[in-house]
Amino acid sequence: MTSTTRRTLLRLLWALLAANAVALAGCLAVFLGVQRTTEAAYDRSVPAILAVYDTQVALREAHGAAVASFAAGTRLLAGPGEDYQNQIARAGQHLAEVAEDNAAGDEGSRDIQVVEASLVTYTGLIERAHAHFAQPGGGALGAAALRDASGLLEEILVRLDGLVGKQDAALDRQVDGAWTGRATILLWLLPVLALGALLVAAQLFLRRRFRRVLNAPLLLATLAVLTLGGTTATSLHSTGQLGDARAATDRAADARGLQLAALADRNATQLAGLLTTACTPTPCADTIEQVLAQRDGDRGPAEAADQVGAAGRTAWRHGQDATGLAARAANSRGGEVVLPAAALLAAALVVVGFLPRLEEYRYRQR
Repeated sequence: MTSTTRRTLLRLLWALLAANAVALAGCLAVFLGVQRTTEAAYDRSVPAILAVYDTQVALREAHGAAVASFAAGTRLLAGPGEDYQNQIARAGQHLAEVAEDNAAGDEGSRDIQVVEASLVTYTGLIERAHAHFAQPGGGALGAAALRDASGLLEEILVRLDGLVGKQDAALDRQVDGAWTGRATILLWLLPVLALGALLVAAQLFLRRRFRRVLNAPLLLATLAVLTLGGTTATSLHSTGQLGDARAATDRAADARGLQLAALADRNATQLAGLLTTACTPTPCADTIEQVLAQRDGDRGPAEAADQVGAAGRTAWRHGQDATGLAARAANSRGGEVVLPAAALLAAALVVVGFLPRLEEYRYRQR
């Protein structure tokens, strides 16, 4: 009959190997879950949010450039101006980035399609305004087309506000998701602690039964388990960095809001001035009043320009911070390789630590 000591050794060995497998499964599941979440935020959500704001700024800049071009008389040249063309091209590029990085699913895709279709109509209205302004006596018709374009632009920007809200919601779900929640720590920490406790119990049993101070392989296995837990714990740091990235996008959004408000005020002032000239001698005071009523303040041209520049620089800086934090959160640092390697090493060391003692009792009887 197999000795009691040998049976105890075998039970301990199998318990350690089973606990090691469970700990690896928990650690790897949490680590990969956090990794997928942070990568999605870095690859999709954060870039999509920033690209929507860039699209809005480019559209505001484009509209302002078109109004300034018409007001300055450069309308007789080809198109509504080079600045307008450049900004419209930028808006298209940023919108393409949003479509590529879209994290809001089908609803986000539908919003992007609507915006793309509306932009075609908007550019058509700007071209129509240019055609009228280029004709003698066409100022009133050109102003009417430009006013229609302004109204459509506001609708596009409202649609983009809704789109960025959906991208924000996607990022919020990633920051507060199942894998990034604090409760997830229990999924890997408890098995690691249980494995560590079993290793300590094995050391105590071997010391008591075989009168050895320490079993070196089991001690090394304990260090491997600590590596297993420590590597998984980096996920907590990654989730913290993801939260910081979310806060940075909020700060970028606040700065973009100030920039867009200043641009809107500047454009409204420019459009009101153009309408004043275009409506002469027929007054269009009501229309001009409606345009000016859309302003968020009473900024002068110099003040508006200063605020546009300052807010733009602040938004860019916070956007860079958000991207950098998301990139660091998504950096696995090789953890997906370290975890299986540490668990396999721990299992091998446990077997090595037990084999000599098992050999001593292979042929012993009770």
